[in-house]
Amino acid sequence: MNTWSILLCVAVLVYGSRFLLMEPWLPLRLSQNVQQLLTFSAPAVLTAIATPIVFFPEKQLSISIDNHYLVASVIVVLLAKLTKNTLITVVLGMLCFALLHQ
Repeated sequence: MNTWSILLCVAVLVYGSRFLLMEPWLPLRLSQNVQQLLTFSAPAVLTAIATPIVFFPEKQLSISIDNHYLVASVIVVLLAKLTKNTLITVVLGMLCFALLHQ
């Protein structure tokens, strides 16, 4: 199976699942417990993506001040907590990483 077929199949599956769960005129409703559990899915996925990048930038564990990914991540977490604004956090985080990575 080629790459485009796989991408098309995944796109159809993702769109279909979103459509079934989000379309207001469909009678399918998720329980309150399931909806609450789904609020943890985005942070879990982002953590799974970011952890190897932040802690293993050179394919080995690096928790020193020389790890620009780790320093920028700590700053971004603090910015997110202080500003509570996604756009500002992303822009300042990217600027911070660019300055650290020079």
